[in-house]
Amino acid sequence: MALSPCLATGNLGRWLVALILAIPTVICIFLPNKVYLLVLVCVFGGIAWHEFVANLLGRQRIGLLILTELGWVATAVLSCFFGVEGLAMGLFLAFAIGAAYLLFTFPQVPDKVSLNLISRYALGHLYISFSLSFVLLIKPMLGGPVLLFFVILVTALSDTGAIYVGSRLKGPKLFPKASPNKTISGFLGGIALAMLGGALSSFYLPKDFTLPELVVMGLVLAVTGTFGDLFESALKRTLGIKDTSTILLGHGGFWDRLDSLLFNLPIFYFYISMKFQP
Repeated sequence: MALSPCLATGNLGRWLVALILAIPTVICIFLPNKVYLLVLVCVFGGIAWHEFVANLLGRQRIGLLILTELGWVATAVLSCFFGVEGLAMGLFLAFAIGAAYLLFTFPQVPDKVSLNLISRYALGHLYISFSLSFVLLIKPMLGGPVLLFFVILVTALSDTGAIYVGSRLKGPKLFPKASPNKTISGFLGGIALAMLGGALSSFYLPKDFTLPELVVMGLVLAVTGTFGDLFESALKRTLGIKDTSTILLGHGGFWDRLDSLLFNLPIFYFYISMKFQP
């Protein structure tokens, strides 16, 4: 969903992958019929969920993967057509599916393994299903398409600035225990580019947004997006992997590309809801 950062490398393949992801994303955002965006989000989220299950729950648990995907699709569809209430019901259904799995497998799986699996399952739905569903909650808002474009663009600019500046200036590490490659210079570069993107967004966003407000919003999204990136990096470091998959040439997996956005979407939705609350 995010427009993947590529400026840190001249690899044509990375640019091509970013373009392939960006074009359908932007088209579906601005198409009037929300079903197109729903399908795209279900596909992107479904692939991210596959990567999550493969790395945290086990590639051999095909049944659990199927149930997980059903829970995700239910959450996305209900969010799309029933808003926040639909999101709540979808998450409950996903939880109920996980509870049923726990009950039916309880005699065959050791207690600690079963508890570990259901805990990771619940984390995945809170982390992926809940957060990614906010794409479908922002879309129908007043000016929703441009707002959705804004949060995705600023998140991508933050990621791009961090990679581009960090790879050149290097310097002290930001959080080496979680991500040994991220630097403070990259973090600041990401903030600067996100704030610039926020400022330039004043040309297409509704006049309800002031220039200082958009600059601050760029700053906030850069910080929270970096936190999301570090969280995923910590999970991968715990698992001993570099990328969640190799499906995207030079970009890792879909989960790798969504990590920052997963933290930014709920925060942005909350801000917009408070700003335009009657």
